[in-house]
Amino acid sequence: MILLKLSSDNPKFKTLDFNEGLNILAGLQLSGADKETYNGIGKSFSLNLIHLMLGAKLDIRKRKEKKLLEFLSTYGVFTLTFIHDNKNYKIVKNFSEGHYHINDEKVLKTNYPKELRSIILGNNVDKNISFKQILNTFARRYGGSYYNDILSQQGRPNEDYYQRYVNLSLLGVDTSMVQTKFDIKTSLDKLLKAKNVVEDYESQLEEVNIKDLKDTLNKLVDDKNNFVIAENYDEFKKQADKKTNKLNIIRNNIHDIVKSISRKRSNLNQIKSINIDIKEVKNLYDEAKFFFDDQIIVRLKDASQFHRDLMGNRVLRLESDIVSLNAQLEELEDILKKEEKARDNILKDLDSKGALEEYNSISERIGSLTKEIQELDKYKVILEGFKKDKSKLDFKNAKINSESIEYLTNSKDKFDEIENKFRELVKRFYLNHGGEFKIIETKDAKYLFDIDVEIPRDGSQAINEVKIFCYDFLLYLLNPNILGFLAHDGCIFSEMDPRQKSMIFKVALDFVKKHNMQYFINIGESSLNEVLDKDNKLNMLNDIEKKDIEDSVILKLYDKDPSQWLFGTSFG
Repeated sequence: MILLKLSSDNPKFKTLDFNEGLNILAGLQLSGADKETYNGIGKSFSLNLIHLMLGAKLDIRKRKEKKLLEFLSTYGVFTLTFIHDNKNYKIVKNFSEGHYHINDEKVLKTNYPKELRSIILGNNVDKNISFKQILNTFARRYGGSYYNDILSQQGRPNEDYYQRYVNLSLLGVDTSMVQTKFDIKTSLDKLLKAKNVVEDYESQLEEVNIKDLKDTLNKLVDDKNNFVIAENYDEFKKQADKKTNKLNIIRNNIHDIVKSISRKRSNLNQIKSINIDIKEVKNLYDEAKFFFDDQIIVRLKDASQFHRDLMGNRVLRLESDIVSLNAQLEELEDILKKEEKARDNILKDLDSKGALEEYNSISERIGSLTKEIQELDKYKVILEGFKKDKSKLDFKNAKINSESIEYLTNSKDKFDEIENKFRELVKRFYLNHGGEFKIIETKDAKYLFDIDVEIPRDGSQAINEVKIFCYDFLLYLLNPNILGFLAHDGCIFSEMDPRQKSMIFKVALDFVKKHNMQYFINIGESSLNEVLDKDNKLNMLNDIEKKDIEDSVILKLYDKDPSQWLFGTSFG
């Protein structure tokens, strides 16, 4: 992958036209404000913008990144072009929209990382590694977390498994063993999280002997089966049950009678409220006479009396029914009281003989004891299962640890060769000191192998920056066809002396020529002057190399004039 151009349809934007080899973005007359990630003239943000064009996200929960997204969303449309496998690609991104365009084809944000992985990485990288992780590895973004350690390219803590997995894979370590170790360790951690619960189970098992509980249960079951019921108990029990059934029938009959009385009283009240008005009857018959002439002759008094007699009969019948039902109700209530008293006496007799209370007590104790034994049996099964699972995992863990030692022994020549390449790079910075680079087994970490890198201290404060530079170039040497370019932010120069800064460019020039590598780095004015200083005796560059460096400056940004900043205006 060779970067060609990063541009925008906003005419204020300072286009980056990339060279095939060394590319330098210089910030001249640099102000202190540029030390902030997204403030200043845009020197550091140029690399972040490449990341954003290739799928990186801004965390809108962070105030600065939210403001930056708002700025980019109204600034204009950005375009990044590059060549990969002799094919040209154009990525277009409008930050006010969620999707991207690759060669004029719309790609949803959710599919974009997979699409880039397919286009750029193909089958050249472990399937468990994302395009974002590869980009972060070969193009460390600005920020202290990315430059804390050689293994912190993802900006994650040094012990992060996935970050370590990426590095081990790029160093050629058998990641199937690493994955196996991770699975085992993850399962063990889950078991250990249940440790307190399991210990509670175990304490219960220690305090209570399940066998004793089962002996007690068996005795209670025998007592129940052999329980001697008092004389006539069965007969009394049958009588009590019979009385209970009879009481239920009586209560149902009482309920039905009460409903019937209520219904008849309601009808009676309605009838009594009806008033026979002779005038209303006369009006009715007058209307009939209007329609039927003289055919209808009715005596109003007779008709009125007929209606009164009819309603009177209904009233008498309802009142008679209510009296009869009330009599039945009183009779049933008397019977109910007598039957309840008789049933209560039978139950008292049963209870006085001690049979009912004792028998029920035994039954209840059997139930509670059975439940207690079931719970303890469940705890015991869980505990035994936990111990078996942990034993199996401990065995697998010991086995993979043993295999890892054997693997390192068998791979000694391979990793010695990698160490020699790293030492050659370090010796460019420190005469007679190449340091050490070892792949070693870990004691109990999820990632199985550790990467141990040491450079002898010579009083310099730039040990870490040199280690990072040499390590990143080592990874490129081992994986030249994965991404095709390497990038660093200018913060890598923060603690270096002029000699070390000069050596970075000397090594970079060698790599872009010998290994067909594209390298992009930003640099401040003071560091650039130290690199190009012809009078500095500590400078390791010859005049030709310095001329190459000057010619490799693809963009200059000036801090005193916002129109000469990356976006042609202040931002962030």
